[in-house]
Amino acid sequence: MIVQRASERAAVPWRNGLGVQYEIICDGSLPDDWTWRLSTADITQDVPFSSFPGVTREFCAADGNGVTLNINGVDHRCEPGSDTTFRGDDLVFATLIDGPVRALNLMMRDGSTARPLQIARVGQHAVQCQVIVAIMGSASVEVANQVVELGLLDAIIDLEEMNAVVHIGEVAAF
Repeated sequence: MIVQRASERAAVPWRNGLGVQYEIICDGSLPDDWTWRLSTADITQDVPFSSFPGVTREFCAADGNGVTLNINGVDHRCEPGSDTTFRGDDLVFATLIDGPVRALNLMMRDGSTARPLQIARVGQHAVQCQVIVAIMGSASVEVANQVVELGLLDAIIDLEEMNAVVHIGEVAAF
């Protein structure tokens, strides 16, 4: 089990160059040799998303007031802590709702055996996790009889499909 602080991640431009993301973990090497990857992104302006054909994407508004994702012409309001799934080759345009947003992004190539994100709040369990990320502020999580304190977007990685319980805050688990 490794605690990874959000402040330690390097900024990397989006594929389309219009934003910045911070890689948490992936099962291969970047930029393209992976079947799943988990990252955070700063969305500071209304912006189109990069295209990732052959990929299913999960988007979680992890901090801020949310964003409206226009996916193939249909608006989807993404409230803080919500999870929205779409295809990587969908046409997606993000419109901020009252200020910048930090998001959590899970990308899974077609054929990947990766499981979708789980959102867990105080008192709830996240099951068979590989990664846990604090969203919506700090969190306190118990894993393998050890309590771990996380700041916003900090992660616990290499969990080897462990179960966790959230004592304080809210997390996204994968």
